Amino acid sequence: MKFFNIWKPLKIGNLEIRNRMVIPAMHLGDANEGHITDEIIEFYRIRAQGGFGFIIVGGIGVSKRGQGVPAMISIDKDAYIPELKKLTDAVHQEGAKVCAQLYHAGAYSFSKITGEQAVSASAVYSRFTHETPRELTTEEVGEVQDNIVAAAERAVKAGFDSVELLSSAGYLIDQFLSPLKNKRTDKYGGNTIQERLQFPLELIQKVKSAVGDKIIVGCRLSGDDFVPGSNTYVEKKIVAEEYAKAGIQYINVTGGWHETRVPQIPMDTPKGAFTYLAKEIRSMVEIPVFASNRINDPILAENLLQDDYADAICFGRASIADPDLPQKIRNDQLENVRKCVGCNQGCFDGIFQLKTLRCMVNPTAMLELKYASPKTSESRKNVVIIGSGPAGLEAARVAGMNGHKVILFEKEMKLGGQINVAGVPPGREDLFNIIKYYNHQLKQLEVEIHLGKEPTPAEILNFNPHTIICATGVHFNIPPIKGIDGSQNCQVCFADEALAGDFPVGKKVVVVGGAATGVETALWAAKKGAMDPEVAKFLAFYEGLSAKDAMQRTFRGDREVHLLEYLPKIGNSIGKSTKWVFLDELKKLQINVKTFIDITEFRDGTVYFRERNLPDDEANLEESSISDVDTFILATGVKPNRDMSQALKNYIKDHKEKLKTIPDIKIIGDAKKVGTILDAIHAGFKTAYRLGLYSP
Repeated sequence: MKFFNIWKPLKIGNLEIRNRMVIPAMHLGDANEGHITDEIIEFYRIRAQGGFGFIIVGGIGVSKRGQGVPAMISIDKDAYIPELKKLTDAVHQEGAKVCAQLYHAGAYSFSKITGEQAVSASAVYSRFTHETPRELTTEEVGEVQDNIVAAAERAVKAGFDSVELLSSAGYLIDQFLSPLKNKRTDKYGGNTIQERLQFPLELIQKVKSAVGDKIIVGCRLSGDDFVPGSNTYVEKKIVAEEYAKAGIQYINVTGGWHETRVPQIPMDTPKGAFTYLAKEIRSMVEIPVFASNRINDPILAENLLQDDYADAICFGRASIADPDLPQKIRNDQLENVRKCVGCNQGCFDGIFQLKTLRCMVNPTAMLELKYASPKTSESRKNVVIIGSGPAGLEAARVAGMNGHKVILFEKEMKLGGQINVAGVPPGREDLFNIIKYYNHQLKQLEVEIHLGKEPTPAEILNFNPHTIICATGVHFNIPPIKGIDGSQNCQVCFADEALAGDFPVGKKVVVVGGAATGVETALWAAKKGAMDPEVAKFLAFYEGLSAKDAMQRTFRGDREVHLLEYLPKIGNSIGKSTKWVFLDELKKLQINVKTFIDITEFRDGTVYFRERNLPDDEANLEESSISDVDTFILATGVKPNRDMSQALKNYIKDHKEKLKTIPDIKIIGDAKKVGTILDAIHAGFKTAYRLGLYSP
């Protein structure tokens, strides 16, 4: 595909941006008491160098009381200006324009973090913070506006090209706009959206008066709150129109609030799901409109521009995953793009844990300074890698990229390890992009690959390796339960066998184990057999079925699915940003979940178990059963597989005198410690990075 629109310069007022690729504001979790760090500056400099046209930095706090999370960049004092100027200079030197998003969380501010009670339009309980804010007095409303205006003036001094007002995600401005949050009786309240616009319209006027034509004033806008009783896209179109009349020069459209039960960012969210909101708003205004949320594919971005959904496209997590995305598009190297898969493991889940941002597929994100220059190796090393899961693949890529001779063994007939089954459940298909990326990279690097081969220690040592990296994954845990081996006339399989299609799945399914794999397998089983969406679309279009009936048939199949878990709760290993989505799906798909149970036996298509009222309440154990089960699927956990590393150590010990080189054996990924895909890829990167850069 040829890219036309994405490379067109974009004019916003008197500001010209070199292309239509925007990095939206993202919290990086690395500021030092409000001060921007060298790591943050380098993070953005690298992405400006990679070709992005417009970089929005933030949120940048305008007052302590309005801070939402720790380690946030601040602009509420002049003391922050010099370091912010270093950032804008660094971005400008690489040819990009840079914007400061001015942030006030309102009721979304946590008192435990700020030390002060949050403030808002009204004293309405927040389902996001689980706190009740204090209502701002009329006089304090003006003070909040003045704080934002002062922040905008500091942004001018710091060299920013633009400021962005935050009217999205349920933050302060949204709280004034929403009938759910704004119960005021003064001039900032009212029953209509026109009345509740008073606060932001005043704010826009004040900011515009203060900064004049020195910088551009834009806005981040929720296209629909997706909260029952709050503003929909209908009201938000009115908001956008009024903002444009008041002097806003671009509108950056996102999805709903943090409180919404409509998933906005997880992997299950279809790519570009909320771009229709940008198109709705674009129909109301003549200023540039940006589209956001789950846009990680350059082809999708180009099509959205060609089809008039937006004037520019926001690549948030996609820019974290691959800072050189624009350059790769321009050089026709789409196969080299390291795509964001929407996992949230290092970005959103990390931020929720108050950590600095990381990325599953890009181990150098926010560590660009640390990994700028690998140590130089004195000689080219022979590196043998056993296992091609994510840890082994990343180790092979980095070692090969650094000039070493890499030999990779995989016992299966294809690369990818557990990713090959992790990507099977509906909505998890993006994980397959990881394998596609590594397939291409290893081919380019001429890594020697042996598929369908589980080598012996002697065969491995014949390659005279300097380093052997064991990325051999896991063994499955099999609890000591009678009949779990299928000997008692029961169809029992592991989750990966079912997901891979290597085991037939009947009409009544029991999944044992409620961690991430068990939950995803239960959801997969419930959806298995649902009508293909393309078939539903065809039948609805030709009125073979009503649109409602056709759509409902795509939701789930006709299997009865049970999920059994030993612990009191399910999903303990699932990240916070995704867990609630899975739990909602379990309910919507009517999967029968039982927790706090001990399974005693599998026999004749029946699983017998005891339900525990309390962890140690042995006196109240009740015996129950589920009968007529066709398939038992085990997701009972895994443990490191170190068989090969131990075999190698034993062989080397016995044949030490005959070996030309005594290799360094390293164990990485799940073979060392069971973890996430992020843990595995980062382990592979670090291990290979430490081998150094071969210098002939």
